Amino acid sequence: MKGKISITIVLLIMAFLLVGPVGAGDVAGTISVANPTIDSMTYKAVSASAALTPVVTEVGKISWSIDGLGMDPSASGIIQVEKPAGATVRKAYMAAATVGSDAYNVQTGDIKIDGADVAWDAMVSSDMGGHNYWTDVTSLVKTKIDAAPAGRVDMAISENPTSRIDGELLVVIFNDPAQTTDNTVLLMFGAQKMGGDNFNIALAEPIDKSDPNLALEFSLASSYSNQDGSQQYSIVDVNGVRMTTSAGGNDDSIDPMQNGNLFTVGGLDDSTDNPADPAATPTNKRSDDELYSLFPFVNDGDTQILVHTLNPSYDDNILFAGLYIRSATAIVGKGILLSPASATNQLGEPHTLTAMVQDDEGNPVVEEEVTIEVTAGPNTGIKGTGYTDKDGKITLTYTSSTEGTDTIIASFVDDAGKTIYSSPATKTWDGEIPVPEFPTLALPVSMLFGILFLIYIVKERKE
Repeated sequence: MKGKISITIVLLIMAFLLVGPVGAGDVAGTISVANPTIDSMTYKAVSASAALTPVVTEVGKISWSIDGLGMDPSASGIIQVEKPAGATVRKAYMAAATVGSDAYNVQTGDIKIDGADVAWDAMVSSDMGGHNYWTDVTSLVKTKIDAAPAGRVDMAISENPTSRIDGELLVVIFNDPAQTTDNTVLLMFGAQKMGGDNFNIALAEPIDKSDPNLALEFSLASSYSNQDGSQQYSIVDVNGVRMTTSAGGNDDSIDPMQNGNLFTVGGLDDSTDNPADPAATPTNKRSDDELYSLFPFVNDGDTQILVHTLNPSYDDNILFAGLYIRSATAIVGKGILLSPASATNQLGEPHTLTAMVQDDEGNPVVEEEVTIEVTAGPNTGIKGTGYTDKDGKITLTYTSSTEGTDTIIASFVDDAGKTIYSSPATKTWDGEIPVPEFPTLALPVSMLFGILFLIYIVKERKE
């Protein structure tokens, strides 16, 4: 009997050594932050920012619609919105500009959307002395657009005094069920420095031009630009290559052409086809429609896109730039980017997010303290803090034992003490936690001979 017990013990010990311990793995709901080794680098702070600065970054299954209007001597007109089937308004914004050097202060109610007063969130002065305005108008347009069928939706615009206001643009960002990829909408507002501005676009992943979903649409808005017999224009270079020498004009105006309706923005009824001759100056207001594709100017593997604008005629007012990047996530200028924007995992599987911090010039910010936190969902409250590596990046990994969708946000505090947030990412947890099975014991022939030998030794000692 004792011999049989000894043999059983030996077999159990050997089985354990062969199989090894069954690991518990990551505990559901826990989080680990990877803090890479930091190379010794000096970070140079940038004191000045571009005149056109990012004001909106939205990421997700989204699309956009942009349209503009210049309407002197008429006091009213229509801006249209192209609504995709089944889409709802996520956000909507309006920009406006006064005439040239007219420093008129646009008041609440001077511009109306469907009779509702527009109040302004921000104002900047252009190099010419005029004023540019920006505001969130989601509450004024969402109900009407959400209830409308797919297609063009007319928004009635009025302005007073129309002779002192050159025009307006309306950009609507949609939650769009037709989108199958995570897309980015970046909106910039300000007043272009006539001597030139740069937009540094940072991408979460290297460019893959073989991706059939990839699109890089770029829109500019300009006021006080006359291109019927007058050479008022701006140039745009992308990654050091000329894209256009004829940006500007007033192709979104109500004729006749005069101060008070000199306005254009790349959007509805415009084409992303770039000017056939990028070095040609304009001959009329439709020489350039201010809607472009950046796709021809990027290469596989690029993670940065540099857009440079210049107004050599010193009499245009570029007040807006917009980027719609399909199948990629990105930021412009100083900020933080969290990727992937969305993902689905089985319960118990680890999920890794990457936060990237860059400065105004698009350079990675090293040794920046970053917090990544689950702000909503089944794992609300889970967070981790660490420091960026030499590429300005930090990763975070966590798991979940509960089904549902988490919302995750990354943040850091800039030199001025302001907390900068990323666009939210989402993580959907699905399924059941897999139950580990005890593996089948498979022993090699040599091990079987070893066991038989041990049995023989035990038996001999007993006898």
